[in-house]
Order: sequence, then C-alpha cells, then structure tokens
Amino acid sequence: MLLALSYFMLFLSNIKKLVSSKSSNKDSARRAFILNVLLLGLIILTLVSFIHALVACIVDLNADSSISPSMIVIFLAFFSFLLFLSKKGKVNVSAGIFITFLYCAGFYTVLTWGADVPQALLIFALIIVMAGILINTVFAFAATSLTSITLLVLSFLQAEHFYTPHTQWKALPHNFGDTVVAVVTLAVIALVSWLFNRESEKALKRARHSEAALKRYNDELEVVVQERTRELQQIQAEQLLQLYRFSEFGRMSSGLFHDLVNHLSLISLNLDRLNDKSKHLKQQEIKQLLDRAVSGMNRLEDFVMTAKKQMQNQEVLQDFSLRKEINQVIKLLSYKEKKSQIKVLFHYEKDIQMFANPIKLTQVMTNLIMNALDAYDDSLREDKRIVISLIQRGARARITVQDFGSGISTSHLPKVFDSLFTTKSFEKGMGLGLSICRDIVEKDFQGKISVESSEKKGTIFTVDFPIRKSPKGKIRRSA
Repeated sequence: MLLALSYFMLFLSNIKKLVSSKSSNKDSARRAFILNVLLLGLIILTLVSFIHALVACIVDLNADSSISPSMIVIFLAFFSFLLFLSKKGKVNVSAGIFITFLYCAGFYTVLTWGADVPQALLIFALIIVMAGILINTVFAFAATSLTSITLLVLSFLQAEHFYTPHTQWKALPHNFGDTVVAVVTLAVIALVSWLFNRESEKALKRARHSEAALKRYNDELEVVVQERTRELQQIQAEQLLQLYRFSEFGRMSSGLFHDLVNHLSLISLNLDRLNDKSKHLKQQEIKQLLDRAVSGMNRLEDFVMTAKKQMQNQEVLQDFSLRKEINQVIKLLSYKEKKSQIKVLFHYEKDIQMFANPIKLTQVMTNLIMNALDAYDDSLREDKRIVISLIQRGARARITVQDFGSGISTSHLPKVFDSLFTTKSFEKGMGLGLSICRDIVEKDFQGKISVESSEKKGTIFTVDFPIRKSPKGKIRRSA
C-alpha cells in the first residue's frame, strides 16, 4: 500500500513538471499551463485509445476499427510534439498549431456530415474559446470570423447542391456514443474555462498582494520621508536660530560696546585719580573711588555675562531669579533706551525663583523688549514708555511687556508668531523673533504667549507659564 502511494506521488510530481512552465512572464506561464494540461490530457486519452484498439485487434483480428492503431500513434506523436514545443517556450506556436488542427477537424466534420452536425458546432465553439484563452482576443475574433465564414459557405454550397454531404446519420436511431462525444467536448470547453479562471484568480490574488505590499512600502517610505523632513526642518531651524542670535547680537553690539566703553572710562578715571592724588586724599575719598571702580567692574561683568548668554547654544537647567534675568536684559538694552529716549519701567510684586534655562528667558525678554523699542521708531509721542510687569498667580508666573507705540494692524495680528513673517525692514529683523519666543515658551516653559494690540495705541505681549521648582538642590545639565 505504501509503495503504491509512493508511486502515485511520484507520478503526480512528474505530471506537475510536465504541465508547469519556466517562463518568467506570468501571462505566458498561465497560457502554457492551460495548454500543457490539455495536451497531456489528450496524450493520456490517446494512449488509452491505443491500448483499447490494440487489445481489440489482438482479441478479434477481424474487428473493423474506425481508427487504426497506427493512426492513433500518429496522433500521440502529434500531441507529444505540441507539448514539447510548449515546454520549450513556443507556447503561441504550439497553441496555433493545435487550434489549426481543431479547425481542420471541424471543417472535415462539416464537409462530411453537413453544416448542421452538432459536433462541428461544438468543435468550433471550442476553437473560439481556446483562441481567446491560449493566444489573445484578436486571434479569438479571427477564429470566430473564420469558423462563421466556413459554416456560411459550406451551408450555402450544401443548400445549392454544389456538394452532397453524408446525411444518413439523421435517419439513423439515436447513438449514445455521439452524446458522449458531445459531452466530452463540452467538458473540454468547461475545463479550459475553469483553468483560465483559476489562473486569472491567482494572477489577481498576486496583484492584490503586490498592491498591498506596495501600499505598505509607500506608507513606510512616506513615514521615513516625513521623519527625514522633520529632521531637516529641525536642523534648518537650529541653523536659522543660530544666525538669528548672531543677527540680534550684531544689532545690540553698538549699545553694548558703548556702555562697555563708558564703564571702562569710569573705572580708568577713578583709578587714575586714585593714583595721582592718593597721597592727598582722605581715607573716605579713597574708599569712594575704589567703590566706584568696583561698581564699574561689576557692571562690566554683568554686561559680559549677559552677552555671553546671548551667544551660548547649550541647555542649562538651574535655579535662577526671574527678576534678575529681566533686569539683566533691561541693562543690556539700556543704551538703545537712552538713544531712543524711551523709559523702561519694571514692576514686580516679589521675586520668583524658577528652575529652567535662564538663557531661554533672556532670549524671550530680549525679543519682546526689542519689539517694544522698535514700536516707537515712527512715533511722535513725547512720553515713550515700556512697562514690564512680573506677577505670580498661584503656581504660575505672568510677564507682560507693554508699549504705547504704533501697534499692529488687525490683518497682521494673527500672523505675528509665524516664522519669517515681519513688517520691519531687513536690517531690523528676519521675522524669527516672535516665532522663537512662542517655541521657547511652549516647549521649554510649557506655557503660552499671547498678544493684544491696537493701531497707534500700543501692544501688550503676555507670557504665562507654570513655576517649576528645583528637584532637591540638583542641577541638571545636558549638551
């Protein structure tokens, strides 16, 4: 039993090799598979017929067979040759010869037994179906035209008595064998259609799998592109921010150096006076001169530290005083305030300690105060004021910067925090300041920034954020 099963499995594997195709073209492989199945089926039937005819001849030597064993051998060789062509990749050639053979068989049937013989109609139907499936639709239309013309011409010739087919079969009683032949022909048509639909469904399934895989690939690629785009945008934003820092430092450098020179002159004058007249000065006067020099040095240190913060690009989380940081920014911009004759008033209820990055707060306050100073550029007001307030409400801090300058138009107000949006000339800004302020307030301070403005009446920027406390004396630093 196991040996028989092994032989059967070996037989099935050999059959699979015979009907399969090595063509890389899916359509060609599908047509080759259908043709190979048909040819292999005909070879098996021909072998069975050959064995039957051979046995009949041996048993009854005088038996009259309609098809001799030698003719069956010719058919067997013919079908084997067509299978060989198909396996060699000549699918269209093999299919064309096979369909031509079927046409010759149908033509002979009509010519011999008449245009109305049912078997001929079935053969012609099989030709049309196989032409469309094994070759292409154009060939199917050509086969339809040829078989139709054949039937019409032979029917006309038969009706006009140009030739007389054998019609005795109409008078004979019904032959069961004819029905079997018709059923077999219909079965072949059904088999060809089933094989075609089966292969088409496989191709459609492969196409759906390929489409799904392509969609997954496109989705993954889109995610990769979006991530890469975000990375590039972040890099560009950082580069723009660095350029903006240099730009802002350049804008403030004239005032910064002016104040540095003033305080250096103050220190130099006091030290010179102390050196020249030290023998004639009293102890109290010496102490006053030294205090002034030390004060000037402290002032210089404040300026240098504030400028250094502006140029730094590192993340430093530490405890700091909001009041002191705001005062440092006001000191940094004092030269521009004096030059523009603008008073900067700073009000606060109490000092607030904050655990965050003081450099980020310096950036926000510098941008807001610079904007407030620029708001008076075209103003003719005599009383030019900027009012800065720092208040605490529960666990939140609020900083407001108010000016009474030109204000912002209603159409521009929704865009003031957009990157690269500015109404100023290029020398005064690139439209990044308020965008940077919003990003810092939202990302670094988890707060929000808002603006209220009226044309020719002034503008108020409000920064509101939670007060963060230091985690038990620890200072975190990250590059």
